[in-house]
Amino acid sequence: MQNYNITFKVDGKIITESKIHEVELERYQHVFEVFSRKGISITLNGRRIAAEELLQLTLDDAKIALAETREKMGKAKTLELFAPEIEKSNKMWSKIIEGSPVNKDLQAGIVEVETHNISLFQFMMFNQLLSKKNNLYLPSIIHPEHYYFDANKKGEQTIIETFGMYKDPSYLDLRPANDIVYPVKPDSNVNLVMAGKTYLKSLNVDTKLIGMHQLTQTEDGMKVKLGVFLPKTAPKEIVEGHKWHLMVEFNNGLHIAAQQHPNVFQKIILNMAIKHLEKKQHRA
Repeated sequence: MQNYNITFKVDGKIITESKIHEVELERYQHVFEVFSRKGISITLNGRRIAAEELLQLTLDDAKIALAETREKMGKAKTLELFAPEIEKSNKMWSKIIEGSPVNKDLQAGIVEVETHNISLFQFMMFNQLLSKKNNLYLPSIIHPEHYYFDANKKGEQTIIETFGMYKDPSYLDLRPANDIVYPVKPDSNVNLVMAGKTYLKSLNVDTKLIGMHQLTQTEDGMKVKLGVFLPKTAPKEIVEGHKWHLMVEFNNGLHIAAQQHPNVFQKIILNMAIKHLEKKQHRA
């Protein structure tokens, strides 16, 4: 029995984990259909799974099957196979960018999270684990529409994901920025603000989309305010869809974080890192 608790809230309403899992399974099944159209065989423990059987998989088995298939396929093959979708997505974002001012009239998608017995230290260790492994397996466990993932030591990430679970997968660069103008004023007691800009990888064009997550330590856990701020002309479906993307992603991430157990030395290092980042943060 787990000794921790995670609560998600959107627009003042608590979202149950069962509802998050329901949406998550639907998206795994959606990705299976995408793979099927491309002639990509899905395997589970090395065994090829027929199309009709894929729809009967439990969520746990669906995660393993997709992660196993993606890892075997590899990053280079993924880029090759999804080139048509990337091209269409680039065109979509280019139209959004053209019709939107910079840092004005942004559409906010906010998800509030509260944990008990999962600390900020544990969450940071999970982030380190994700970057250290730098594979396709773990991101596929976290969200089915993480088609591609690559991280570097600067904290930058290159991804292919269906942003907001809307239309085609996008090929994006996520770049942390200390000099970013925050779209909203951070909470007064926040310990850590993770903020960055998002670029179209193949075009090196700023999407005018800003990610801003606020993390605050509490006595027995943490409070997190996940935020994505989209350009004015972005379809509202992206804003609403990304709320669900964030809930699926962070629910899985926090369950993994709960299994991380920092020792005394790691706690000291992580606390120093938090203090260092706090000093670098620019308050809006």
